[in-house]
Amino acid sequence: MKNKDKFDINSFISPDVFHAPVYVWVWNDVCTREIIDEQLAEMQNLGIRAFYILPEPKDFRPDSMPTNLTPDYLTDDFFELCNYAIKRGKALGMNCWIYDEGGWPSGSACGKVTEDHPEYSFENSAYPDLLNKKATECFIEITHEKYASAIGEDFKKYVTAVFTDEPKAFFHTCNKELADKYEKMYGESISQYLPLIKGEKAPAEENVHILRRWYDLCSRTFCENFLLPCKKWANDHGVAFTGHMDKDHDPLGCMQGGGNFNLMRALRCFDIPGVDVIWRQLYPENKAENINDMNGYNGFFPRYASSAAAQIGSRFALSEVFGVGGCAMTYDTMRYTVGYQTVRGINMFNPFNFPLGRKGQLLAQELPVFTENQPYCRFLGQFNRYVERLSYLSMIGERVCDTGLYYPVSDFQGGLEADAMAKAFDNLGRALEDMTVDFDIVDDDVIQASIGADEGCIRIGTAIYRNIIIPEGTFIPPHTQTVLDRFVKGGGKVSNSLEDLKPVTNVEGKGLRAMHRKAENADLFFLFRECGDNGAYRVYLPSSNGYLLDLRTGKMQRFKAENGYLDLSLAIGETAVIMLTDEAFDAENKKNLSCKTDISIGFFFRKETELSFGENGFENITHSEKSVQVDLGDWANIIGEDYSGSGVYEAEFTLPSERHGKEGEIDLGEVRYAAEVYLNGYYLGAALTSPYRLKVPANVLAENNRLKIVVTNTSANRYIHTDYFDKWNINELSPYFEPELEFAKDLVSGGLYGPVILYT
Repeated sequence: MKNKDKFDINSFISPDVFHAPVYVWVWNDVCTREIIDEQLAEMQNLGIRAFYILPEPKDFRPDSMPTNLTPDYLTDDFFELCNYAIKRGKALGMNCWIYDEGGWPSGSACGKVTEDHPEYSFENSAYPDLLNKKATECFIEITHEKYASAIGEDFKKYVTAVFTDEPKAFFHTCNKELADKYEKMYGESISQYLPLIKGEKAPAEENVHILRRWYDLCSRTFCENFLLPCKKWANDHGVAFTGHMDKDHDPLGCMQGGGNFNLMRALRCFDIPGVDVIWRQLYPENKAENINDMNGYNGFFPRYASSAAAQIGSRFALSEVFGVGGCAMTYDTMRYTVGYQTVRGINMFNPFNFPLGRKGQLLAQELPVFTENQPYCRFLGQFNRYVERLSYLSMIGERVCDTGLYYPVSDFQGGLEADAMAKAFDNLGRALEDMTVDFDIVDDDVIQASIGADEGCIRIGTAIYRNIIIPEGTFIPPHTQTVLDRFVKGGGKVSNSLEDLKPVTNVEGKGLRAMHRKAENADLFFLFRECGDNGAYRVYLPSSNGYLLDLRTGKMQRFKAENGYLDLSLAIGETAVIMLTDEAFDAENKKNLSCKTDISIGFFFRKETELSFGENGFENITHSEKSVQVDLGDWANIIGEDYSGSGVYEAEFTLPSERHGKEGEIDLGEVRYAAEVYLNGYYLGAALTSPYRLKVPANVLAENNRLKIVVTNTSANRYIHTDYFDKWNINELSPYFEPELEFAKDLVSGGLYGPVILYT
């Protein structure tokens, strides 16, 4: 990454490939060199500049998500094709990672580890005991080493990172190594407590310390015997180690299904810590009808990864996104998911999925799929450039954050008050966010390993904390308490109260989240509208002069904050980036566009390109019907509710002479869900997200004007109303298909809703 401490205008306009979203290339079907070449060309046409290959072997989920990967996973022919794909991608200027598993969760090599070594199995399952270092060594030997051998001596020339996906240890595990460690550490055998550890005996005050000791030991062993050996292998080969754990959106996920026992400790084993948002854990609250922990949960959990990154001295934090979010994944929703996490410190994104196989039942697995033959996907490159600019800006300099929220992992491990402490922890974090206070998540390891306590700061990596917020009633280990006592004596603050905490910036208006990054030549403020009924904000800034950075176009607009404040209007999911700097950049001044013309009536409409399913999967039908006059709104009233694709709206309007040739802006109002706009034959551009506005340059407007708007919706209408998948049972379509269709119903529709207004 270039210019990591200084804003560079050229890097903002055209970010390096390092900032490109890394797409998951799912290998689920017959693969050849010819197919690889075709699909790499397709990626380039879609604006995809980075990928890793996720193999889904025939043995991955044969009874619930059958695939036809050929050649077979882990064979020489398979690795030869991986080598070819990675080197071809690199030659095309792409950023390439490798994925360490066949399917998921990582650690088993799709059952090969336990097939070769049944003694590494956990209770005769196909998944190995990842607390056993020998199991990890076997896993690395038959996966990582095979990739390295196939790619050759210049491995780091072609590969940037190794991705691990949801590895886990079993909650009630107990092997000989663990038992011996426990006895050596505490002078007693764990055998007498096995009923407690296995959940056969309820915890009580007199034995809760046993659980804390045991699960702390499990956590350390998981890091030492799986995560750190994987990291060492990656680093020894000159690449980064990245990925995420399971159940990481839930405070108790580390103990209830996540299989890592201490999420923060696990994440600090990565070079690029990550979180998982493949469902709709993050989703606009006004669009989710049914809210639960997998749909519209909207917690602060992305901070786990960004906090861990700061604490290891890294500025990189990752999120895997969109995996099974459904076929109605709009760019508005995608922007919301990305912006929600960026303002909490995530700056690398891993979208799912670009499938190798896209025929038959394979098109029901892991939706959305990003393929060139879907009309809505032709705008993907524009969305990717938006993400790249946001990624670039959110890596510059260092995040300004001096507050840490204490992670009560001992209470989660002990179990007696786990639910109550999880709720208290969650409530405090949400309250901090409502106050626009930026914060990290800190745990005992961070506090105990920090320096500077006697001077009133907890310093570790690039993080410096002067306020530690602790949920009331939390159990604090003695070593942690000793450091906190010194910290308070030195002038630091420890409290379960949120009084006197400073927001990132003072804001009038609700629903805004903020982050501040300080670079050598600029202060960057990221403002994200998460929710709220009114998107009008008054933002108070420490400087009256600055720039608004347009993430969609890469352009800059100069502003002057009157009386120290700036008025902003943001749509839900929109991110404004404000840069305060003494440097002068080429930028336009904000223009007053006060004259408006409503052109919402008199539109004619015709179908253009329709999405369908055929023998080869997605197919496109081109229409040449005559236009008919329509009212704006859902085009289902005109062409039926099953129509996915594009349609053309056209209208004519006149302007008085004083407005001819003037600069302006056209606001399309509500669009479902993307629009390309032509004015008098001039292409204004594509509008993918709200507000659907485009600039009108000088000398385009005339007395008589012709407006053409091509609207494209998602694939949801076709998916919901097709009978294409009826020939397969649900076990062939994947366990995700039915919830994905339910997700799609939130956003099924299409068309230009308006009102369409021209401002000059």
